[in-house]
Amino acid sequence: MKYKLSLQFTAVADDSKTSKLVELQNRLDEMQNNGMTAMTMRDVLFHKMLDVYQVPSDHFLRKSETPHRIDDPSIINRLKQLGFVKKPSYQIH
Repeated sequence: MKYKLSLQFTAVADDSKTSKLVELQNRLDEMQNNGMTAMTMRDVLFHKMLDVYQVPSDHFLRKSETPHRIDDPSIINRLKQLGFVKKPSYQIH
C-alpha cells in the first residue's frame, strides 16, 4: 500500500507537466494578467460544466449564483436529478 500511494502521487505530478496542461496554465495566466479575476474564471467554468451537462441557456441554474465550490459532487447529483446528462462525445483530453 505504501508504494501504491507514491505511484499515484508521481502520476499526478507527471500529469501536471503535460504540454496540454502547461498550455492551459499559460492561457489562464495570460487571462489573469489581462484583468480577468479568479472569480470570473470560476463563473465561466461553472457555465462550461452546465454546457457539458446540456443545460439550456434559459434554465434557472444559469441565472442562479455560481456555487462557492464548483467541484462539489452535490452539483452533479442535482443535475442528474433534474434529468441532465453529459454529452456522450465530450472529451477532456
